[in-house]
Amino acid sequence: MTTHPFDWPTWGRIDATELAAKLRAKDITISEVMHQFSDAVSIQNPRLNSVIEVFDDVLDDPTSSGANPDGPFYGVPILIKDMGSRIEGRDQQIGLGFKAPDLAAEDDPLIKNFRAAGFIVCGRTTVPEDGMTFITHSIPQGDTHSPFNLEHTPGGSSGGSSASVAGGITPICSASDGAGSIRFPAAWTGLVGLKATRGMNPLPQGLNESILAGAVEGAVVRSVRDCAAVTEALAVHRQLGRSFMPAHPPPQLINELSAPHRSLRIGVSLDAWGASVAIDPDVLASLEESAKRLEALGHTLVPLSPEEICDFEALRSSFSVAEWLLPISRELMHLTNEANVPLTDANTSIQLRHHLALADRYNIDDLFEAQMVTEALMCRWGDFWQSGACDVLLSPITPIACPKIKSNYRMDSPQSFDEWSENLFDAACFTIPANHMGLPALSLPSGLDRNGCPIGMQLMAPWRHEHDLIHLASHYEAAHPHLFNLPRAQGIDSE
Repeated sequence: MTTHPFDWPTWGRIDATELAAKLRAKDITISEVMHQFSDAVSIQNPRLNSVIEVFDDVLDDPTSSGANPDGPFYGVPILIKDMGSRIEGRDQQIGLGFKAPDLAAEDDPLIKNFRAAGFIVCGRTTVPEDGMTFITHSIPQGDTHSPFNLEHTPGGSSGGSSASVAGGITPICSASDGAGSIRFPAAWTGLVGLKATRGMNPLPQGLNESILAGAVEGAVVRSVRDCAAVTEALAVHRQLGRSFMPAHPPPQLINELSAPHRSLRIGVSLDAWGASVAIDPDVLASLEESAKRLEALGHTLVPLSPEEICDFEALRSSFSVAEWLLPISRELMHLTNEANVPLTDANTSIQLRHHLALADRYNIDDLFEAQMVTEALMCRWGDFWQSGACDVLLSPITPIACPKIKSNYRMDSPQSFDEWSENLFDAACFTIPANHMGLPALSLPSGLDRNGCPIGMQLMAPWRHEHDLIHLASHYEAAHPHLFNLPRAQGIDSE
């Protein structure tokens, strides 16, 4: 290993904002950063298994990466989740063992935004098979491990990204979220992860909100200030009219980091939403403590029952048809037809094959019915926010503690599909509503569980109220910095 500009504890905790500032000040060079990033991958990937591929040509000549030299994050390395937005000239496997290599003809809009912000796109991170669960395992890549406890998952589907950031490889990775896939990984690796308002960030070519309304893309990061700045950078729509929804103007979030403190009414809801699952005692204790911390910062807590917010059972049912069972089974049917190979245990998990078999369980009438229910639920959420019951909702990210990799949430679980998906939906009962209703939701660190794995709390706000989330989060982070960048048993700083 060569001499690096940072010791490993510093490299494993520095955020993208500070790294970019040191590059602008010429305290360090991009070449030095690329070498330290490359060595971090070499050290960490054998134990975390979070990086599928590093782009050696980019490391050799980062000036050829397409990054904007005038961007605010010029020279900061970023890894891209191997699902969702595609990178020109690179493959994307989505964790599918049967998928043939298929190089992208051009960058998707989000990748263009990362490059415009100055990030150096350096490689790809692991995902579970078709992003369908929060255990990041696939037949092509195997298991991805948490840097806090190698027996446990870093979450999913953006688990390779969260393990890479929390494990000390790079300060930022891309992520995406269709039912909690930014917030689960952020929660279980002690990171900051924002699921933005529907339509805020551009989606990949060929995908829009009419096709999959709950899907968003973004990033997992180490600090609230990174979350604010990166969200502003990603929310640029360069091709107006391309999306199903008119583009939102980019949010103004960086100013919230230094704005005068304002007191918010925080609705606290700690009962499972539309599920009978009991909340893990470590999760419950952590969230109760977080509520006290927020109250001590001058905010008003408003206890709320699930029934006062929404009909979560109806929400779960309409989501399962409109955004899970029907569209994903049809997508899988397209992918398998395109691959034109037999599906076997050697190239496909049992749960993916179960899901594919459901392609004919629901029809267009079921979809229309689910969409009508969704419309009524959207109105109910609008009434809830307009009632003034609260400005922001506080809940757990998930009722469960971070599970072991070898658990029944895996895609190769022997359970029936209905049992497997019900357990998955129970675990995602707090995250699914933000996706289905298009609301912004933020994961922040809240503490540690009995296994040494992080616990996250969720802050949810009305549409386009990311500024309230960032405002609240920045004061929380300033008051409780010890909850961020937690010591990791298998972090790069252990070197």
